Amino acid sequence: MPHTENSVAVVTPPPAAQTTDSAAAAEINSMRLLGDQGLLRIAHKGAVYTLRATSKGGLILTK
Repeated sequence: MPHTENSVAVVTPPPAAQTTDSAAAAEINSMRLLGDQGLLRIAHKGAVYTLRATSKGGLILTK
């Protein structure tokens, strides 16, 4: 279950898979990540990215 720090939801990722087989990759429902706002901010290597649901049901990742 995500918790919040400074008004930002923090989701702990699943442990890394031991294989490079894409069938073994973790899968999570996008609505669980995006929530009611349809938006998720991702901190990665010092940059913040935004994952957003589009009105047509797609996803856009921006820096």
